[in-house]
Amino acid sequence: MKRLAMIGVAGLLALPVQAEDFTGRGWLLVCGEEGCFVNAAGTNLWVPADGSAAEASLRELEPLSAVEVSGDLSDIGDSSATLALRDVVLIDTPDEGNLREIQGRWRPLGEATPFHIEILGVDWSEMSMEEELSRAMMVLGPACASGVEPGGTAISLYPYGGDPEAIACWQIEYLDDRTLVLRDFMGDQGAVEFERLLD
Repeated sequence: MKRLAMIGVAGLLALPVQAEDFTGRGWLLVCGEEGCFVNAAGTNLWVPADGSAAEASLRELEPLSAVEVSGDLSDIGDSSATLALRDVVLIDTPDEGNLREIQGRWRPLGEATPFHIEILGVDWSEMSMEEELSRAMMVLGPACASGVEPGGTAISLYPYGGDPEAIACWQIEYLDDRTLVLRDFMGDQGAVEFERLLD
């Protein structure tokens, strides 16, 4: 089968700019002692620990919770920034359950080579054994980046450091704990069935 077309990884360069107002929907990824990582509006956000009520509310949520965050952005790079958090609101969306369920490693059914995809948070990596071939940011929602609404959850893939025009879009056609079927809405691969790789 054809490989899922992606662009290689490049480093993220943060360019200091004046702080700007921000509101966006996305996902709480993880929290640690020094702060939390949130992905919202297609941007990876670092939310430093500041002892505020908003930050405390964020920390109470489970990883991969759907949220809307607002605050002031700084250190803005190609796909990353720092967010001084003002407010966080929990969002009700069916995409949250799908995002949780697709976490892990998936191999195309019948694939003879050691190729698989690995999904961690909102990062989609294409792997050959332990070598990362490419990496992209997933944006989940009802529509592809092109505006096409395939029905159900659509996954738009934005290559890190790649051509912003080279965006793939997949619809989750079927999903359970062992099987994932994705339908290609930006290319010609049609439906691709994956099986979960267990540790």
